[in-house]
Amino acid sequence: MRYVIYLFIAAAFFGCKKAPGEGGFASIQGKLYVKNYDPTFTVKTSEHYLPGETVYIIYGEGTEVGNTVKTSYDGSFAFNYLQKGKYKVYAIGKDSTQPSLSMPKETLMEVTITKKKEKVDLGTLTIID
Repeated sequence: MRYVIYLFIAAAFFGCKKAPGEGGFASIQGKLYVKNYDPTFTVKTSEHYLPGETVYIIYGEGTEVGNTVKTSYDGSFAFNYLQKGKYKVYAIGKDSTQPSLSMPKETLMEVTITKKKEKVDLGTLTIID
């Protein structure tokens, strides 16, 4: 009986493949930068790293938000404790192709974590506002 329990525990531990998401040792980091334009989106009024803004992550092939973080004072952000797998990281600005409607537009970056303790640096995500 004891061997059956050990076999069950071993199968559960080694037989399950971890899906993308939280619970690992990897991380994704970057900085969020904004370019501000006038209401007609023809004249740039300012640009800078953006503090206090929300950055989103989607796990794997999903379509729903897996988690969010706020950017730090210098625009930096990090999603920590991730498993190996595919991720989509994005922030939302305004759509400069539709200035009269000012529709939200995502700036999306896709990344794959391939190593257990990998640290992926996305560099700078730029949004238009």
